[in-house]
Amino acid sequence: MSDVYEAPSEDVVEQAKADKAAKRNVFARIVLFFNQVIGELKKVTRPTWKELVNYTGVVLAFVTIVMIVITLLDFAFGWAVKFAFAGN
Repeated sequence: MSDVYEAPSEDVVEQAKADKAAKRNVFARIVLFFNQVIGELKKVTRPTWKELVNYTGVVLAFVTIVMIVITLLDFAFGWAVKFAFAGN
């Protein structure tokens, strides 16, 4: 991943200010929105295959741990409710 932060270009900021002042019609504002979205998406960096596999493994491990904790809590609360209301 890139450690370089790219600030928004001045022309995009100036264009947005000019568009706000111009009060364009609804279709022009929609086109401007999508142009700005495309401009921002061009700045996105994609992870390498190694990073992607690593991040996926971390997420799966975390989800598995949370599932185990919730399952244990469910069994514990189920046992406590059964003990409290069943009387045995």
